[in-house]
Amino acid sequence: MIDDDLRMRTGRLLAGQRRVDDLDRLFLGLRDRHHGKESVREIGDFVAHRAERQKGLVTQVARDVLTSVSVWSLGFRNKKAERSDIVRAAKANFRLATDQQLKDGCGLRRPVVKHRLDSGLAKFERGETITDEEMAVLLYLGNRFIWKPAFNDGQLFSEFCEVMRKNAIIDAGDVSALENVRAFITLYAITCMHGSVIQFDGDMRGELLAGFANRDRLLEVKVQIRFDDMPKPILAPICMFLTSLQPDAHCEPALLSFQGEWLPGVWSKPIEINTHGKLNFIG
Repeated sequence: MIDDDLRMRTGRLLAGQRRVDDLDRLFLGLRDRHHGKESVREIGDFVAHRAERQKGLVTQVARDVLTSVSVWSLGFRNKKAERSDIVRAAKANFRLATDQQLKDGCGLRRPVVKHRLDSGLAKFERGETITDEEMAVLLYLGNRFIWKPAFNDGQLFSEFCEVMRKNAIIDAGDVSALENVRAFITLYAITCMHGSVIQFDGDMRGELLAGFANRDRLLEVKVQIRFDDMPKPILAPICMFLTSLQPDAHCEPALLSFQGEWLPGVWSKPIEINTHGKLNFIG
């Protein structure tokens, strides 16, 4: 009966009906049958456990970004990097770096970088001499700020369609019809993530806030990383979910003109999808 429920709700989506409760049921119903498509599981987990996130794709990427920026910024914060900091940063940056970044920075393919990094780190932690080739990789990854979104709207939509198809909720021919609600699915994901909190190691936490405070004015969700170990706090808002949507077409005027606590265009108040299919403040 559960799958019949999901098929009927999908039928409404295919007919162009945009109902938040239908997407709630679909993402909840498919999060444990995601076939390795992590963005679908992630949104389902946000629906189920929105208040605070301690695991999952966004949490892991956010923690790696925190490690990357915290070690890279030690000099700005009048601190000295310890051996353990370099090790943590190198591991996090390897996970964050794209294949092209590794190629540009190290001149090597990812498997070769991983081999040299693992070998070099093992020697580094034991205090042994490492080779010049291992040192080059360690220097590139150990004190550099690298970031990336956990996923984007294109990945979410394609993986959502694939999970629906693999679970026999839709047929392959239905995918093109879902394109009509692609923007709605993206806006829905933004509202699911907005206001949630990422639990980092220790007592440090980072709030996820939606907005469009980026060079291209694209809707996104940032994690707000804050360092309080200086007289003036250092803020590092980093994009975790990047979309291809422009705010002017998908947001009400109140959101477009909002002067946020962190940055203009970053919303620190609850939002929803209104009856016009646009993002707006709740109220």
